[in-house]
Amino acid sequence: MSAYWLKPIGTVEEHGVEQYSRPYVDFAKNRRPRRIHRGDHLVLYAVGGTKRVFALAEATSEVYENREYPRWPYRVDVRYLVKVPASLGVHIDEVSTSERDLLRSLLRASYIELSPEEYQRAAAKLRAAAARNS
Repeated sequence: MSAYWLKPIGTVEEHGVEQYSRPYVDFAKNRRPRRIHRGDHLVLYAVGGTKRVFALAEATSEVYENREYPRWPYRVDVRYLVKVPASLGVHIDEVSTSERDLLRSLLRASYIELSPEEYQRAAAKLRAAAARNS
């Protein structure tokens, strides 16, 4: 059974995620993702400014070491299921439920696990955003 994750992309200082389409996501040092596995689903969230989720992706690899960027030494390959420019994505507040404020939960987190309800909300809203923008 796959798990669902919310993965921030970028940093507060870096606003270059508008057209993010890398075939992987990176994780910060000291935050090796031990629970993310091939087949899990990720909702990608643009940090800094937009505060929008902009893609659904499936992990196509296990976590592996990335020596290219010492600040982000862990990587998972992904395949996009739905993707829109970050500015056309869904505000994080629209994905939050009455049980949890996702923006608050993300403070200093490299990723957080989503409930099935949170993932389904994100997926439905992102699919609608993609349909509006196609």
